[in-house]
Amino acid sequence: MNAILAELGKRVAERWLSLLVLPGALYLAVAAAGAVVLRHSGWYDLVMLADYLNRVAARRRGIGQVVLISGAMLLGSAGVGLVAQAVSGGVARLWLAAGRGPLGRRLTGWRRKRWQAAHEAYQNALLERYRRQQGWGEGGNRSPLPDSARLLVVRNRICLVEPDRPTWMADRMRAAGERVHRAYDLDLTAAWPRLWLCMPDMARAEIATAQSAFASASRLAGWGLLYLVLAVWWWPSAVIACVTVGAAWQRGRAATAALAELVESAVDLYGRDLAQALGLSCPDEFTPDHGASLTRMLRKGV
Repeated sequence: MNAILAELGKRVAERWLSLLVLPGALYLAVAAAGAVVLRHSGWYDLVMLADYLNRVAARRRGIGQVVLISGAMLLGSAGVGLVAQAVSGGVARLWLAAGRGPLGRRLTGWRRKRWQAAHEAYQNALLERYRRQQGWGEGGNRSPLPDSARLLVVRNRICLVEPDRPTWMADRMRAAGERVHRAYDLDLTAAWPRLWLCMPDMARAEIATAQSAFASASRLAGWGLLYLVLAVWWWPSAVIACVTVGAAWQRGRAATAALAELVESAVDLYGRDLAQALGLSCPDEFTPDHGASLTRMLRKGV
């Protein structure tokens, strides 16, 4: 038991160090160098920064002062890390927001118009291909057939279903539930906790990895926003913030896409197991009839 507790404590300490202390120490170093020493006017003056560090290092300090400074740096780094964690929670909620406010509705409307235009172009291409293959229209038309596959990719890049959220990530997670409902008539929100219990450890580990990747991306965005605050005193910090938030956005999109695919795959692979676990007869494939029965059962009349 002691060995287990020791190993658990070691892992918690490593996670605390990697997620809070080290990024926080880097942030404090940038804040001290850029916002305190260099400022806007001397943003590139590394010689001035080196002279300042030499003066600080030349001061005589007792052991007590060193311990206090080290402790303050450790606590400060952890404190900044906790702030970044809190900001990352807001970022994650913003990425997945329903967006019912004025700005959210405007962004949703803009995305919906783009999707509808791409969907119309795709449908027109399908119709033209069908007309040409059936020999309808002008018989002498020798132009290439419309590239419906490319137009489908363009439409699906906006969203797999008609958009109803202001961000791509929010719509991608919503699309997972929409697609499951269309394919199986199953309410994914009601079914997911039970489906999770039916899944093997390997499948749950894959989904947990994708969730962890999304959380990591939102933390990176949180750090980027904190670096943006330093731009008030040292403008290059704004460049750091933009690069960091941009990288976080890309990682968040990739993690969201992976997570949504895994959620849909879980229903495809283990929906039948869920139906059987709840007493439904499902000897062969999982059908919309099974999904509708599960939905009525799991909603419990709600």
